[in-house]
Order: sequence, then C-alpha cells, then structure tokens
Amino acid sequence: MGKMTYFETIYGATPIEDVSDLFPTHITKRSELNEWEAANILKAAKKYLTIRKPLKLTVDEIMTIHKNMFDETWKWAGNFRTKNYNIGVDWHNIRDQLKLLVDDLNAWQKDKHFDLFEQSVRLHHRLVKIHPFVNGNGRHARLVSDIFLFSHGQQLPTWPNQKLIEETDVRKRYIDALRSADKGDYKLLEDFTRNLVEGKTL
Repeated sequence: MGKMTYFETIYGATPIEDVSDLFPTHITKRSELNEWEAANILKAAKKYLTIRKPLKLTVDEIMTIHKNMFDETWKWAGNFRTKNYNIGVDWHNIRDQLKLLVDDLNAWQKDKHFDLFEQSVRLHHRLVKIHPFVNGNGRHARLVSDIFLFSHGQQLPTWPNQKLIEETDVRKRYIDALRSADKGDYKLLEDFTRNLVEGKTL
C-alpha cells in the first residue's frame, strides 16, 4: 500500500505525508494550510527585509531563516529532512551541499564572475535543488535570495506567491525554469525573475 498523502499535491511539489507535526490542529484543507503558512512567512519576511544589514550567509543561517518562516506551523521548521523525497539531494549530503553553496556564493562575490542578480538566481536555484527541508523549500529559497539582494541594496522581485503555490500556468513555467537550471541553463529562471523585478505581468 502506498503512503497516504494529506492535502492535494500540486505540480512539482513534495507530497505532505505526515500532519502529526502540524501545530495548528484545525487545518484540514490545502487552502487553510496555505493561508496559515503565508502569515507565518510574512512575519519572517518583515524580520529580514525591514532593516538593511550585511548578510553573512552560513548553513546555520539558512536553517534559521526556514525556522522563522515556519515556526508557528511545523514542528520540524529549521531542521533538515531525514529521508529522501521526489526531489533533492540524498538527505545525508544536505549539510555538505549547503556548505558548498555558501562557499560558492562567497567565491562569486570575490571574483565578480556573476553580478548580484545572477548570484541571487543561482542561490535560489541551488537551494531548491538541494531541498534541505521536509517542505517549504521553494518559498524558503525565494526568501533567502530576496534577503541576499536586499542586503546588497538591490531591487527585489515581486513574487506572485499565490500563483506559485497553486496549480497555475505561472507555477508550471517557474518549475520548468528551475528544471532548465538543473541542466545548467539559467536563462529561463533569470528571465522569469527579472520580469518580476521589473514589475512585468507573467
């Protein structure tokens, strides 16, 4: 018998197979979960995107950001997953892969091979590809990349958050852009993000 999946699963998302770690016990629908998580994430975004300060991104800070985003929603907020899912690196390698990402980001800033926008897109993509947490990885990756841009005084993309967590054409194009980046081609993801920075309608 296959594992039970709670709530409907959308394109490119990790199925939710266990709700025992969900803090709000009244939630029974995906829409209710989305609303609750959105409020939790908004608090975290205000914490990180209100006062500009230098960002020293570390593996521990990556974990802390996720915890602040979901600490009122999931008991595992800020903790790495302990098994493999339909996406992401082997769970044993999560910390090593995040350390490699942090080191790469530091190198990008030193050698100036990528500009800040290009760095943020690669940071975003690599976090999604590693998929460190049980859930919320896409939203976490987007906020971390926003924090990176904000700390450097750059304009932020206006993410169509609702369209990215529901079954929409915008989400499909976003997932397709991430999968193209998996193959080393960042153009779709850069174009997708740049349009949001420029306020264009997707």
